[in-house]
Amino acid sequence: MAINLSPQMAKIILHFNPFIRFKVMCRGYSEDLDNFTELVWKDDGDLDFFDQETYPQFQLWYI
Repeated sequence: MAINLSPQMAKIILHFNPFIRFKVMCRGYSEDLDNFTELVWKDDGDLDFFDQETYPQFQLWYI
């Protein structure tokens, strides 16, 4: 199950996500425009979530 997220909501959920079964995913991470990559706050907290050209889509996945 995937839910599209705005960049602001993706950043908030990634920062405060207490749920292990929910993953914030990003299309465009490391120039991979075909696949989604899981984000982790410790590594990706400084990501420019509002750069629509580099990071065009965020989703919340239930695993």
